[in-house]
Amino acid sequence: MSDPDFDAISWSFDEETGIGEVTLDRPEAMNAIDETMQREVIAAFDRFEELDDEADGVAVSAVIVDGAGEKAFSSGLDLREMEGLEDHDERKLIPDLFCEATDAIESYDAPVIASVDGLCLGGGFEFAIACDFRFASEASTFGQPEVNFGLLPGGGAAQRLSTIVGVSRAKELCMTGKKIDAEQALEWGVLTEVRPAEELEDAVREFADTLASKPPLALRGIKDASNMTRQVGYEEALDYGGHIWVTLSRTHDHAEGMEAFAEDRAPEFEGR
Repeated sequence: MSDPDFDAISWSFDEETGIGEVTLDRPEAMNAIDETMQREVIAAFDRFEELDDEADGVAVSAVIVDGAGEKAFSSGLDLREMEGLEDHDERKLIPDLFCEATDAIESYDAPVIASVDGLCLGGGFEFAIACDFRFASEASTFGQPEVNFGLLPGGGAAQRLSTIVGVSRAKELCMTGKKIDAEQALEWGVLTEVRPAEELEDAVREFADTLASKPPLALRGIKDASNMTRQVGYEEALDYGGHIWVTLSRTHDHAEGMEAFAEDRAPEFEGR
């Protein structure tokens, strides 16, 4: 199957490393998120799932999400598309689609890394926090300004941020519309790492390579168990994780990891 052809994003996959990349590609509009981009983000992660289905084991080790241009990861949702929509059900399609797009990122089985350089506001911030890890340049800025337009974040930011920075700070960001710089975002736990802009790409690639060196089924199990903790009670999540542990303990990669440790050599994981 050929690589997909997109208009508002670019998509790539390195078969050798197992690392995929999705770039928000509307630099002339500071990568504002329109309906086309949302649908293509969903399709992009569907394509990664297809690669996994086609593989003997696991194809995708990690995915990097970044933004084209030098000014923004994304300036946010393109609200101009709401003009002319008066019916409640018509307007409800806007947050529904956006939630589907953020969920496509968050629910994808492999770890997803956001690489942020520049503005990361509104819907752009929501795309970033839907990722598992967030790296940013020192010049990056984050915020949820929707309240200034009489709205709440449409992609679940108030809910996701509560699990990342705590309920009080999530309310502060969403209710005030304040912007925070990269250092404050790092201090609050929003970011994994902050680097000078010229070092950002290499730092993200190095981290993605580290993930790609680990057994992919274990990474996916850890992500699944971690996400489940937010969806059910703590005891249920512990029990769920126990079932994942048993499943992983019966994989080829677990046996390979044990053998490699005993033989004092580097393991060769196959994702099965």
